[in-house]
Amino acid sequence: MISTRMKLHQSSRGRALASLVLGGLLFALTGPAQANVYDEPSLHIAIPLYDEDGNHVLDSGKAYSPKESCGGSCHDYEKITHAFHIEQGRDETSDDFGAKIGLSNLVGPGYYGGYNCMGSNNPDSLAKKSNSSANDFGDHGSAGLIMRCESCHSGGGWMEKDRNGNRYDETDPSTVTEFDGDYYNRGTDENNHHVDSDVVSQWDWKKSGVVENDCFKCHADLTNLVVMDSEIETRSASRMASNVRRGVLIDQGHFRESNTAILEVLNLNIEGVEGDDRTLLSFEREDMVTSDHGMEMPKDGEISDTEVVFDETTGEPIINWNADAFVDGDTPEERKVAIPMLRFSANDNCMACHRTSNSRRGFYGFGENAEADLDDDGLIVEDYQDDVHKGKIWTEANGESRTIENCNVCHSRNYYNPLSASADMNASHDFLKGNSDMDVRNDLDYNPNAKSCEYCHDNSDPTLAVQANPSGETNMQAAHETLWKLSGDMSGQPASEVEKITKAHLDVVSCQACHITDKAVRGTEFEPMFRYREAENGKQTIVPYKPKPRYFWKDNNTGMVLDQTQRNSVFREIKDDEGNVTGGAIFDPETGETLAEVGGRISHGSFRYNDPADYEGFAGLKMAYDKVFKSNGIENPDAVLVWSEPNQYLISHNPRPAVSSVQCEECHNYKQDGTTISALVSDDGIFGENNSYEVATIIDPKLVTDGIIVFDYPYMKMVVDEDGNAVVDEDGQATVRANVSDILAYSTVDPSMTALRSAVATAATAAAQSYTVTQLIDQAMASAGISNADDVTQLAAQLRNTNAFLFQSRQGDYSIRDVIVISDDEDFADYTLQVSIADDDTGANAAAAGLGDLVAGAEVFSLQFNKPSGEKQTSFNSSVLVKLPYSGSSSDADKINIITSTDGETWSLINPADILIVRAKTDMEAGYIVFQTTHFSFYTATEVADTSSTIPVDDSDDSDSSSGGGGSLGYLFLMFGLLLAVVRNIELFSIRK
Repeated sequence: MISTRMKLHQSSRGRALASLVLGGLLFALTGPAQANVYDEPSLHIAIPLYDEDGNHVLDSGKAYSPKESCGGSCHDYEKITHAFHIEQGRDETSDDFGAKIGLSNLVGPGYYGGYNCMGSNNPDSLAKKSNSSANDFGDHGSAGLIMRCESCHSGGGWMEKDRNGNRYDETDPSTVTEFDGDYYNRGTDENNHHVDSDVVSQWDWKKSGVVENDCFKCHADLTNLVVMDSEIETRSASRMASNVRRGVLIDQGHFRESNTAILEVLNLNIEGVEGDDRTLLSFEREDMVTSDHGMEMPKDGEISDTEVVFDETTGEPIINWNADAFVDGDTPEERKVAIPMLRFSANDNCMACHRTSNSRRGFYGFGENAEADLDDDGLIVEDYQDDVHKGKIWTEANGESRTIENCNVCHSRNYYNPLSASADMNASHDFLKGNSDMDVRNDLDYNPNAKSCEYCHDNSDPTLAVQANPSGETNMQAAHETLWKLSGDMSGQPASEVEKITKAHLDVVSCQACHITDKAVRGTEFEPMFRYREAENGKQTIVPYKPKPRYFWKDNNTGMVLDQTQRNSVFREIKDDEGNVTGGAIFDPETGETLAEVGGRISHGSFRYNDPADYEGFAGLKMAYDKVFKSNGIENPDAVLVWSEPNQYLISHNPRPAVSSVQCEECHNYKQDGTTISALVSDDGIFGENNSYEVATIIDPKLVTDGIIVFDYPYMKMVVDEDGNAVVDEDGQATVRANVSDILAYSTVDPSMTALRSAVATAATAAAQSYTVTQLIDQAMASAGISNADDVTQLAAQLRNTNAFLFQSRQGDYSIRDVIVISDDEDFADYTLQVSIADDDTGANAAAAGLGDLVAGAEVFSLQFNKPSGEKQTSFNSSVLVKLPYSGSSSDADKINIITSTDGETWSLINPADILIVRAKTDMEAGYIVFQTTHFSFYTATEVADTSSTIPVDDSDDSDSSSGGGGSLGYLFLMFGLLLAVVRNIELFSIRK
């Protein structure tokens, strides 16, 4: 059973606490609410609107182009659309991405190529870039994914450019390789018309155009939308824009026109003058015969928002631009319009895409319901949407104050700029992301962080001018000591232990774990689970999260994962007398024999088949999937259903004040005296064995014992009795559960938040961090592990310019985090470095190359630069400095080799003169080797072998070339805070396993 959080908040103890501190807590942030000027819509300077050919829309009558209208000479469109929010992992994709982590169906870390948000237990996948046949092609090409995921993506990035950084519609179709995942699509024909899903055809990008980034998706004032034609049948103005954008334009392959849909309802009447409402355009409409899920619907005498007329000659929607909305200029090209826009996105804009977070991350925005309510006694009226920060004011170090009413307060970079500051026309659109439960651009995690609890409440940084602690203390340590002493929480504890106990809590337990309580999914309460993850300070910290278990089918021998098309290939539709699909028949793909029947349902626009209802049905489905794997070249397939958690959804919003936070009794028991809290964590507490959640209900436990169903995490366990037998209900079904105690034990070792396991991954990326050479010497090299003064001086002497870049990953295996690259070549300023640990075969090849014995504990690393487009670059003109971890005991460069390979099979020595530093490992410091190179490939260190025979030397590096090169100086290297030791040594937080 899921343990219910004890409701102690309204106890006499809680009330006493409330009377002491409630007033201060509720107003920890200063003053009454005030309007943020930056949140008010304003008229953008009047601009002309151009189509994608650069012609004024009043002349061409075509859709407007954000790139031509907003880009051009004003905003850096290319920079803005390269932001991670827009790219969604396009620039991190590779066909072998998933294979490296045992999830072959993935080609990238984000929604583009990774797990999509609505896939449930039958997720659809993006096709690889290179595919040998239609059978190998995934569920969608890039065009299909646009039609699938348009609602929550603004365009630009992956909706505009292929995986090599080329704009889709500017690529010559005749040069496209057959079954290229960017230029072919499943379920459409060569005219972009929808057909059966077994058809894979080349998409006509010239015809559809691309989806450029829709600036208005984020910057339109969604509270000021209007339907000008009262005869149009629609639910609302916002629904009308959505219906036209998606249902009419994108779903029918008219990508280039899709961004124009919002302009039909965007009211230019910013002052709200009665009778002055006007918009920029209207789409031509008429009552017509329509189609609904393949069924023809006759004219109904009304005109709906989706009944848009298309030109019979051009095939494009007919757009009637409102010339009266434009101001005449001296020349036709100067006809301009002033459009109301938001400087920063409002809550409605953010939640238009993040609304699914209501059931996943537990974030409800800053709507009216988020404001804390007090009863007649001045106590909080518990509501899962409360946010203690709602309406308070935060003042930044520069003296600028903002009312906490929207996402920008914590996540936007320039939100605290003075009003007098010049507008940043090309401001970074890489929002401050913290360390979320997604793995897009992990190099940006905490780099810098979004405003965190510690940022505002732990005033250890003297540059922060404001403290937000109601106790008046300057940091959270002192504040909690004061609070807990006043409330009696430290009763019975020796005075000498109070500081230690408080610090142990703050080191191990995140603020969110105690201050985010009473969560709900669409109003239904749930108990958060708790796990470790790495905090901004590098320590492992307990955080609350919401699990979302899902399953997939894979071959247990090779790791190949079935995509949705492959999974559905063993089902035949079952239809009722009226032709409606009601379920499916599982059939043997070799013989055609029916093996079982299942029901089904419509979900997110497509029909989803249910699971089999009994053991025999599952066994039949396994047999069918075994044959699907066999048809894909797997000789001895073993299809298994894998329960996993693709994302452990982090809960980090809607915190409560102290009176509503977790109380001591919710984690600990009282001692026998009834007044002193025990140091031990209770099994019945929120961190104990009895706080658990249901992973799955198994219709027959034999499915688990026979190995047809397996579990991706060791903490997912079938409930058994004292004899080890599965506990079943009256229907013979077993339950699989996971408890917090087991989750904490597991996540101490692997604190990753997703199935990509980024915290321990064998591949990770790092972006360029810019430093002056002085900063590099004084700060960055030491933080990157090069602390020896002579070494720092020697490496600095290799740099030619006054600025340099350092690359260092903050994610992945810790040997990866110890790899750095330094360069002073400006060409690399926007590059990312990918560091990978080579597979076992490559390591074996290196060991057998006859170039020395691998240094004990050394990894074979693959280094690669990625351009902003995503294109790989392995060689360059100027040399870069590379530091690899070194576990050897010799500092004699003559006894150490660096060997390299371009293919992982044939190995050679780098020029010994290019090895600059060998620093042996000691008991106090890690060892490292630094060398220079002009190409990236595989590298590792060996101890010198017998050199009497001829040894191949890699001559691709020019040892006489001037040093420098490309790299990016990363932020401070994160120390691994392995808190299990803390937990074990501090009795207060001993966690049972």
